[in-house]
Amino acid sequence: MEQLTSLYTAHNTWAAQEDGQLMMAVAKGDKDAFTEIVTRHLAPLIHFALRYVGRRPDAEDVAQEAFIRLWNNAPNWEEKGFSLRSWIYRITYNLCIDELRKRKPVTSVDDEVSLTAGEQPDENLYRNQQQQKVAAALNELPERQRTALVLCVYQGLSNLDAAAVMDISVDALESLLSRARRALRNTMMETQL
Repeated sequence: MEQLTSLYTAHNTWAAQEDGQLMMAVAKGDKDAFTEIVTRHLAPLIHFALRYVGRRPDAEDVAQEAFIRLWNNAPNWEEKGFSLRSWIYRITYNLCIDELRKRKPVTSVDDEVSLTAGEQPDENLYRNQQQQKVAAALNELPERQRTALVLCVYQGLSNLDAAAVMDISVDALESLLSRARRALRNTMMETQL
């Protein structure tokens, strides 16, 4: 019980802190601060990686490696105009690209299928088919366009943060987004015919 209380207290101590403050503590070896960062960012990073690598175990491995790198490089981290969130996405993005270079991309499909209240099985089937079409269309996009779209639309990063992750200007990111949306729209319209 004492151990549980100490974990709860440590979590509450760090829960209100900004990511930058947590990283300063992690740089000094604070494991509780690192745990808080993992708690905040693990699920979105796995989801992000899953869109690239296509298999949940591989996405989990990528996220785990990203956090290992974060821990190992914490003393070198400096807030240089972009957030910790952008930095960890950049690490994850690079790891995904490395993984994809090793193998051919796989279309990702959501792991779990569930019916919402009042939804009929045929509605669920239609929704799943649409998700598969979107996933296939995303995989057809050039890698940089897909990355820009996933970072901004699916992961909710601002254009500034997404540009920092991709190491490009905001104008270049917006151009990639525009081309990605146009290509995705065209592909989806072709599959409807």
